[in-house]
Amino acid sequence: MVLLAMMSVQVIAQKKGEFVLNMKEVPEVTHVHLDDFPTGVVLPMIDGWGGMAVDINRAPAGTDFSPLLEGLENDKCQVPHWGYVIEGAVRIIYENGEEDLFSEGEAFFMKPGHTAIVEKDLFLVSFSPEHEMHDLSDHLNKKVAAMQEQ
Repeated sequence: MVLLAMMSVQVIAQKKGEFVLNMKEVPEVTHVHLDDFPTGVVLPMIDGWGGMAVDINRAPAGTDFSPLLEGLENDKCQVPHWGYVIEGAVRIIYENGEEDLFSEGEAFFMKPGHTAIVEKDLFLVSFSPEHEMHDLSDHLNKKVAAMQEQ
């Protein structure tokens, strides 16, 4: 329920690491089925949810996201994510060396400054600040395109 409430807010002011939300702004589309996310993209994401973006992430066991994050600040994802692991497990490794393991059936908060290694075939949904997710998506698309050229 908390995650759904978060999607119906609007970011009205923002400083690095801070989000101020306007709960009076409600997006036109307030729900989406997992089967209706974009396909054929690096990061299947839907935005326009009151300043938040919702994305789905599917990855096989053994996937290490670190190479895709190279070139970002400290070579880590600096976007915070709130979400739910539908199936599988993912190990999150933070800049300070701390680790979290998010497993099937768990809601999570992923702090900025992280990378991830998939421990068990993964399917998760996360909610993140829209502007930062666009920047992350642009970076990932460029990295994947460069890898495919090699």
